[in-house]
Amino acid sequence: MPDTPGHQGHFVDRRVLAVGLLSGLIAVGLAAVAAHGPMAPTALDAQRQVDTASLLHFVHTLALMQLAYWPAQTRWRLTIATAWLIGIILFSGSLYALTLFGQSWPGPITPIGGLFLMVGWIGWLTGLLVVKRRA
Repeated sequence: MPDTPGHQGHFVDRRVLAVGLLSGLIAVGLAAVAAHGPMAPTALDAQRQVDTASLLHFVHTLALMQLAYWPAQTRWRLTIATAWLIGIILFSGSLYALTLFGQSWPGPITPIGGLFLMVGWIGWLTGLLVVKRRA
């Protein structure tokens, strides 16, 4: 069962937490490749794109991990987590592909990823306002 009591009896959705942990691992790995790997960007603009991709990747990874502790119905958490995961893949992934792998085709995908990231935040805010607190 994914919904289990966590530390001090707090709610934990282990699936969402696992996705956040995996995302953090990927973010660290790609940030290291971007900074030190053989495909490290040399132009300042490319470095800024990688920095932006990494920053938003890490921020949403931490948000995913925090979301795992939100005691709302599973469907709220999974919907938000899915939006953020798609957003991370499309936004950060397209910037990684543009700068680290020299691919130009993902450029138009970046703003779509940003929309998914925003949808996740809107979803959490909406859920927070409509979901009743547990007693």
